Formats: sequence, structure tokens, C-alpha cells
Amino acid sequence: MNRINDNFSPPTGRLLQLGQNLALLLAIFTLLLFTACSSDADPAADNILDPLYGTDAEGARYVGADRCLSCHENPGKVTNTDPAATYLASRHATPGTIGADADQQCLACHDPIGDGLNLGPWFTDHQQPPAGMTAVGCEACHGAGTLHWLNFPEHPNPTPDYQACGQCHQALPAGHSAYAGQGSFTGYYADDILDTYRGSAHAGQVNKIGALCQRCHSDEGFRAYAGQTVGMDGEELTEFLPGAGAIADPSPIQCRTCHDGHTGELRASPTVVQKDGKEITKYSRLFNLCTACHQVFLKAEYSAAEQVFVYYLDTEKIPFHGALDDAGLPVPSAWVIWDTHFATKDGARGGWPVNPASENACMGCHDPHAASKPVW
Repeated sequence: MNRINDNFSPPTGRLLQLGQNLALLLAIFTLLLFTACSSDADPAADNILDPLYGTDAEGARYVGADRCLSCHENPGKVTNTDPAATYLASRHATPGTIGADADQQCLACHDPIGDGLNLGPWFTDHQQPPAGMTAVGCEACHGAGTLHWLNFPEHPNPTPDYQACGQCHQALPAGHSAYAGQGSFTGYYADDILDTYRGSAHAGQVNKIGALCQRCHSDEGFRAYAGQTVGMDGEELTEFLPGAGAIADPSPIQCRTCHDGHTGELRASPTVVQKDGKEITKYSRLFNLCTACHQVFLKAEYSAAEQVFVYYLDTEKIPFHGALDDAGLPVPSAWVIWDTHFATKDGARGGWPVNPASENACMGCHDPHAASKPVW
């Protein structure tokens, strides 16, 4: 291997000229890149600085979700993924009953940027309101598009936090019968979500020690490690996670921890099994999501007569914060639910009538946005 001369120093003038040339080439490349991305789908690409949709609080201009889609809908142009697919399939994007001529109080959340009309061509197979569709555009959560377009690859808000969600998911207008306090079971939880979350234990749980704790005590840790470790008991978690990297700057458990940011779907799947030629839900997605951290392990016996499962506490698998006493029964713990929520088969330890197969398994007693807060 040739040794580099430690005293080598290129001429200052040549170095300066080289830097200027590289800066010019980068600027030209960036311009060509975005022209290629957007010119076919966006006739107004040359007018990217036109304030068509106004500006954010700092004066940065919105560009419209159709311009975001012109690049992000096509994997390989700018990114190797397609986040547009989940967005277009979400309630934020798909046409609803609120039209573009709705009252401003409705549009403030149903079309905050005013770009919903331009998404109409993506939904020709959907029934759209007569005045045109509304949509929660990309920039409502991710920030003004010019901050990305003109400073690529910088991004104003690549991973929106609970404050972005709370812009709309907070106090709902009176008479909002689908969600807000009109007798609907889920409606009870829709009001004041942001304030409820801020007062919950979830909002204060952040751990910076290592992956073993961050798996449940941070947003990034849960999203990174829960899928790989679901179903592991305390001993298995202790063996698996210490080798994983700790997140340097973790965030608290929040909306995006439990919900996919685009679809709003829970980050868990139901456990479905075949019994007597039918698909039977053994554990609902809500139960699987909550118990990914609030650990409890069960044994389930299927009743063919009633076509349901009967559940008993499994004391052979001990949660991370769990322990057994000398009689082989769970020691009470404030961290996990295995000592309180389910009975042992012999009845030595009692429980509550929780149905793990129900989509409302935990919500019957707990507000999901503040799990430590009972609903009664």
C-alpha cells in the first residue's frame, strides 16, 4: 500500500475552484431531479414558488399533496419505498362525505391545506362529493413542501409526532355524531385525545438506557424491536435485546407508536386460527398490541359447543417485570397485568371477565390513549 505524504497540500486556488464547480453541479442536478420527478404529473412544476395554498406560520409555502405524490408515488425516482400507497389507502386521503364547499370549521381538519380537490384523479373509482373531494394532505402533518423541494434531501417533519396529530384529533365540534360523545362506544374516547394523552403515563415514559428498556419505554424502541420480540417472556427478552443498539434520542410512547402514521391502523395483527372449518379470532389486534408491552401470557382452550376460547393464566411464561411466589402464583406488580387480569385454571388466582378475542378487549375498562386511566 502506498503511503500518503503527510505534507501534501493541494494549491488553495485549485481547491476553491473545485468546490465551486461541485456546488454548481449539485444545484443543476437537484433542479433536473425535481423537474424529472414532477413535470409529467404536475403541469405547474415550474411555478413551485407560487403561493397556491398559502404558507405555514414561518412563511414557508405549501405545494399540494399532488406534487408530493408526483415523486413519492414512483419508487426509484427519489426514494426506494412507496409511502404514497398507504397514504392513498387511508381515511386521510380517500373521499368522504365532506365536500370542498363545506363550512370552514369542517375544512380546518378535513382539508387543512385546501389541496384535496387536486387528489380527485387518484380516486376516480370512488364516489366523490358534488363540490369535489377534501383530503388531509401530506403537508398538514409533514410540513410545508418547499422546505423539502428547495432543500433536498432535508425534510421539515419526516416523522410527525403527537402534536401533529393533535392539530385535529383533540376537541371535536358539537354534534359530531360519528365520534364525539353521542352514545357510540368508540365516541367516548374521541374527545380531548391530546389532553388525555398528555396526562397519561405513556407521555412520560422515556428510557435512554438501552434497547431492553426502550422496547416498551420509547416510541422508536417499540417500533424497532416489538415486531421481532412479540410473544417473548422476560427471560427471552433479556437474552435477545441486550445485543441490539440503543436509540440515542428516544421519544415517549405516542400516537405513531401504536398507529401507522398513514393508515391509522393499529401496529398489530389479530391471531386467527381455523376451528371446525371456520376462522376464529383467538386474540384481537387490540389485545395483541396492548399486551406487547403490558405482558400477560395465556393458555386458551377452545369450546366447540360455544365456538369460543376459554382463557387461563399461563404461569410457565413469566413477563419481564413478573415473578412467582413460593406457591407458584404471580407476585403483584405495578408494571404488568398478569397478577390481576386473568385467573389461573385452578382458581387459586382470580381475574376479570376480559375477552382477549374482542376488538374492545382493553377498552372496556381503559381509555386507550391513557391506559392508566379507567373509564369509570
